[in-house]
Amino acid sequence: MRLITIILIFLILLAALLAVGLIVSARNRKKDQAGRERAGELRSEAASSASEQREQEARAREVEAEAERVRAEADKLEIRAQEERTSYDMTQAQHEESLRAADRIDPDVDHRSADYEPQLDAGQVDRTNETVEPGGRQSNGAANPVPTGPETIVPEHEHDRRDQL
Repeated sequence: MRLITIILIFLILLAALLAVGLIVSARNRKKDQAGRERAGELRSEAASSASEQREQEARAREVEAEAERVRAEADKLEIRAQEERTSYDMTQAQHEESLRAADRIDPDVDHRSADYEPQLDAGQVDRTNETVEPGGRQSNGAANPVPTGPETIVPEHEHDRRDQL
């Protein structure tokens, strides 16, 4: 009987171990199945986000291309602005040189004075027969019947004379 009891205890333990093994195995299978399902969901989400990602990438490329086009346009405008500024500066310098030449030949202007500066807006004629002189003075038109200004034409021989002064 002792032997039967030992065999019975052994069989009960074996059955218990087998039951625990089956329970653990079933639980692992359930866990694995849940993992597969979750992985499938994640893959599905990744696939749908991949198409969104491609769309985002395409939009990003479009915006980058637009930014590059705008930068190129800005560069062109900057060059044009520099050219316009240079042109303006040259015109302004020519205008000032014309006024200086007129002041050099005008007997009423002391162009050698230390405080001499050409009046860039000078030469405006007041129809009451008064002229605003380059030095800022007013005269009655009799001393200088031709107003100095950008419309005044300086003869070629005066240009040579100005170089000698």
